[in-house]
Order: sequence, then structure tokens, then C-alpha cells
Amino acid sequence: MKHKKETLFGGARTTRRAILKAGAAAGALGAAGVASAHTASAAGSVTETGRSYDAIVIGGGFAGVSAARELKAKGKRTLILEARDRIGGRAWSSTFSGLPIEFGATWIHPSQTRVWNEVQRLGIATVDDPNPDFTVFATESGGYAKQDLAFLDQQDAILRKFVEGAETYMPNAYDPFSREDLLVDLDKLTLGDRARQLRLSTLETNWVSATTGAYGGGFERGSLTQLARWWALCGYNTETFHGINVTRPVGGMKTVVSKMLAESGVTVLYNTPVTKVTDTGSRVQVTAGGLVYDAAAVVVAVPVNTWNSINFSSGLPAEFSRLSTQSVGVPTAKKVFIQVQGDIGRPLVNGKSGALLDLVLTHADKSSQGTVLIAFSVSPNLDVTSVSQVQGAVSEVLPGTKVLSVKGQDWGKDPYAKGGWTFMRPGQLLGSLRVVRQPYGRLVFAGSDIATGWAGYVDGAIETGVRAGGLAAGLTVRS
Repeated sequence: MKHKKETLFGGARTTRRAILKAGAAAGALGAAGVASAHTASAAGSVTETGRSYDAIVIGGGFAGVSAARELKAKGKRTLILEARDRIGGRAWSSTFSGLPIEFGATWIHPSQTRVWNEVQRLGIATVDDPNPDFTVFATESGGYAKQDLAFLDQQDAILRKFVEGAETYMPNAYDPFSREDLLVDLDKLTLGDRARQLRLSTLETNWVSATTGAYGGGFERGSLTQLARWWALCGYNTETFHGINVTRPVGGMKTVVSKMLAESGVTVLYNTPVTKVTDTGSRVQVTAGGLVYDAAAVVVAVPVNTWNSINFSSGLPAEFSRLSTQSVGVPTAKKVFIQVQGDIGRPLVNGKSGALLDLVLTHADKSSQGTVLIAFSVSPNLDVTSVSQVQGAVSEVLPGTKVLSVKGQDWGKDPYAKGGWTFMRPGQLLGSLRVVRQPYGRLVFAGSDIATGWAGYVDGAIETGVRAGGLAAGLTVRS
């Protein structure tokens, strides 16, 4: 194909045409392991007289499992308290139309070295998704039109304008503060502010909406600096920027996090939501499921949006509480799987700003009934369980396509997430991120939301989990 570009990065193929950045990253983590209420898994058990630990980890996502594994490796008796009946947090492996699906994180890339190395080390195979064969974009008249894949080049040109100069103001991808002097004004800008600076037309804004505004939960919510951080991590390159959502671990993210947990030997209690945390100065008491657990240090590895849902008896510092109130994970993030009739090819749909569906792409596998689509949305109006509403949205972008069934996840309505993929708001990078990464008494916070690297991705969750585990281990020495 004339316009198809391919690059080799660390031995895995990344192609511009393969899949647009899906955004469900964010942040976004893996899922596995169902257990009954208060059931301990892995090594050890919990008894009425044995609820004292060196360290407790609140949350069993990738950050929590990484932190617990780090603590256990340092010889610390560790317990994970998980509110759900599974591990994984803001990612969730399930099935739909006979196919395995991911409600959260799906793809990995060699540039995300922590998760990539985990997958390789654990002996998990990977598979690349096939390319789309056509795309759909908004038109001048307000509708949509099918386009050749070459049209994606026009979208990329606008994307590059959005992040122009990032090489200068974000020169170190893993240290977003290295040129703080240049970020003071930039960190105040929303994506909408940037679009206005560039004097983009409504049509141009619609063309780039799926790769900018939709990520941020809307043009007026997301910050320019968050987009620039991802751009820097991708080497300031559109091929990598889109290519990070091509390669999947076979068996899904649940296989990865399950193997990480199994090798750690850490005990997990499921269906045990934490309601209260009391730092006495010498120990920390954690109330969960009606029982009180005790530890020298606690890692809080739950999404930022949920921090204010836990009663920290001494209160959280202002920056922590404010960040939770403002939200980091996109509060309207949704992912929905759509079974449509027949073989409709492999579309890549770019929704215009404010659309019910921001991005629609094709599941890698065919179902017995035809084609399964994967759609992402930040619209507060979308009901992910409504076949008729999804039918209307699909008909607008893919006329003549019949929707048979849907299965979705509204992450904003999940009480243990209160939002989906990570996308910081203006002022949060410089105003909050460094503060919340520091220990508060005997508490250490972790999660993809507060990564300095791949925030919104499993790699960022692992980054913060390993760091938090090390910090918490140090706190146990001083108990």
C-alpha cells in the first residue's frame, strides 16, 4: 500500500495504520483472579489473631501487585486488600460474543520497558493486531465520510502542531520537570486553549479530536502538558505514538498480573474494601471488611479519583485531597464492545468533538456473527448498555451497519475507579504530581495516575509500584 509506513522498534513491528491510540490506558491496568469474600489467595492466610503485617497494600492492580512483590522480595510480610473479587484494578478481562476482550488495558510496546520486560521474562507470547483497511472522518458538511488510509496523514500533521516544541520544553521523557521554567505557562493550557492558539477550524478540530480531546475527557478538561508527556515518551514520533496500541500479550493482561502475583507469594484478600486508615505515628491501622489490620507501612495503590472515598483519620494533605477532587482518571471514560452483523471490513472511525463514540476500531478476531467493534467514549450521555443508542451512533459513522448486541464498562460509575485512563488537568503536573509521590507519614501512594513516565499505562503502574514498595520497605525499618 502506497501510504503504509512500518518501523521496527525493539523487534516488534509498529505501524501508523495499525490502530490509533485507544486511550483506555490509561491508564489502565489488567484483571484476573476471582475469589470469594475475605478469601486469602497466594501464600499464607489471615486469622483473627494474625492481622499484623510489615506492610499492607491497598489495591490489587498492577501498581499494588508490583509494590507487594517488591516488599515481599525485601523480606517484608505483606498483605494486599482488594475491594473487588479480582485483581487488576482499572482493567478487566472478560468475554463477548465468544471472544476474549479487555475492558481496560490491552496493548504493550517495547518502549514501555517495564511491562514489556515483565511479559518477556514471564514467557508470555505476544501478537500484533492487523491493520485497518479504511478510516472514517468528519466532513465539512457536518457528517462523516469513508476515507483512504492516506487521510490519516492530515490528522498527523495537526497532531504535530499540537505538540510542536515539546522536544524543547519536555526534553526528558521520564523527568517531566527537567525544564519546569518553560512549563509554567504551558501547564495552564487545556487542549482547547491549544486548538485556539493554533486557530484550528472546526473541521480540523474534529479531525484531531480522537487523538487529543477524547483522551483528555474533552478539549476543555485535558491539559496540553499531558499530551506532550506521551509525545515525549513516544520519541516525538507519530509512528510510535500510534504504534503503542498494536501488540497484545496472549491471554490478556490478566495473564500478566496473575503471573506477577503468583511469583510474589503475597496474600490477597478479595471483596475487602478499605474504609478507614489511621496512621498513629508508629503503626498504621487499616479498617476493611469490618476488621482492623495493622502494619508498619501502607501503600495506597488505588486510583487518585478514589482517594477521598477513604477515611484517612488524620486527613490528607491539601494537594492529595484537591487532586482527588479535581480527578486525574477521565471521569466519563467508557469502553464498549459492539457485535455487528456480517463482515464490514476493518474500520478505524475518528469521531468528531462531542460525539457519542470518539474512536471505533475492529476487534482482532471475528465472531461467529460477523464483526466485533471496540469503541471508546468520553460522552456523559452514552449508555454503554443501550443497543438502540449505540445503533444510532454506529449508523452515523458506518451507515447500513446493524448492531446486534453490546457490552460495555462505564469507568466513571465504578466506585473503585471513579474514572478511566489517566489524563491530567491543567496545573496538576507542576502543582501536585511531585507532592503526592512523596510519603505522607507511614503512607506511600502508587498508581499509574502519578507515574512520571507512562502515566495512564500499565508501565506507569509498575513504575510507581516498585518505587512505592521500596519506600514502604524503608518505613518498616523505622517502625
